[in-house]
Amino acid sequence: MASFTWDESTLSADCPTLEAMAKRFEDTAALMRRLDQNGFEIQNNQASRKISHRNTRVFSRFGFVTDEDSDF
Repeated sequence: MASFTWDESTLSADCPTLEAMAKRFEDTAALMRRLDQNGFEIQNNQASRKISHRNTRVFSRFGFVTDEDSDF
């Protein structure tokens, strides 16, 4: 199953204004809705949350890189 860790702690860290923050949140909400409509799931762990999809092709169509593929 393809997955990545979701970390919202930096979601709006680079936004210089409240308007920029609002736009970022709106864009993120739209993405989350698209992910939900396309069968993505979220697993809540104690320290993190993972967003995953059982089909790696669907996962990669969104341009995501799995945690396993990263050097982090």
